Amino acid sequence: MKKILFIIFITVLLNSCKKEFSDSFTPYTSMGINDTVWTNKPLTGSFIDSVSASLNNSIWFIDSFNIASEKKYKLNDSLELSFPAHYYVFPNINSPSLIPDGNIKVEVLTLQKKGDYIKALIPVSSNNYLLETTGSFFVRLSRNGQKVVMAPNYGFNIKWRDDYPKTNMKFFEGFSTPNRDSLFTWLPAAMDGYISVWDSTSSGVNKKGYQMTSNITDWISSSYFLDTTKTTRLNVTLPLNFTNKNSFVFAVVNDKKTVVRLTTDFSTRSFYCLNVPVNTSVTLLSISLIDNTYYLGTRTVTVNNADRFTLTPVKSTPSDIISVLDNL
Repeated sequence: MKKILFIIFITVLLNSCKKEFSDSFTPYTSMGINDTVWTNKPLTGSFIDSVSASLNNSIWFIDSFNIASEKKYKLNDSLELSFPAHYYVFPNINSPSLIPDGNIKVEVLTLQKKGDYIKALIPVSSNNYLLETTGSFFVRLSRNGQKVVMAPNYGFNIKWRDDYPKTNMKFFEGFSTPNRDSLFTWLPAAMDGYISVWDSTSSGVNKKGYQMTSNITDWISSSYFLDTTKTTRLNVTLPLNFTNKNSFVFAVVNDKKTVVRLTTDFSTRSFYCLNVPVNTSVTLLSISLIDNTYYLGTRTVTVNNADRFTLTPVKSTPSDIISVLDNL
């Protein structure tokens, strides 16, 4: 009997040793932190929703007004909206007529800080080309739950302060995309709006900024393309258990309001961004959610070539991540 037990013990020990020194790694699938497998499928909606719900503390402006009269809103000391009277229609109607006067609902989300774009998972890029923005907005108009848009040849205005306005800003429209790695992109839309610069002095105080005139609702932005004369590819790697199933990686240009979510490279198990101007200083930032625990990685680098940069995430909390985003 003792001989039989000894043989069983030796057999188990040998098997365990073979497993320990095996060249192959089999993840312990019941714990996400040990899952090193990448996917070539889109991120799950539950992951995106979980991250957004925890980090996106942006505040919507919501109100209603009677379109019989012009309406102006002052959201804060540096941001104003104005809507004209009468000229509103329901979309997707052949030869639409103006809707009757009465109340319509207005909802506005403002993205003006770099961290706002990460919280909303909205990049500052157009089909893999980087943009610099001075402000982006989501505007929704509705009546009794039905979408309302501006009548042809009419628009609303958004006016905001900027001490150093640039004259080369263009009007962009935002679109959701079905791409596996990019949830959103901006496209030039010169026929639907324009950006102007204003400068005024009142009571001896000089103020400057931008005014956006838009004929369309939903996502709109004041942006322009970064110089692409000499660019390179930015490459970033994370530790093995931080995969494209549980992590976002962002690059934030330090001297411009430019934020981009990096694309996943399944073949090299890395994240990348194309068309980054050479000698650009960026802050790399990864946000991961594994086993209901958040991880944050940050690093400031200068992009001169396609060499890979490595981020090392550490345990974090939503409040700590929000604090970092608010100070980018």
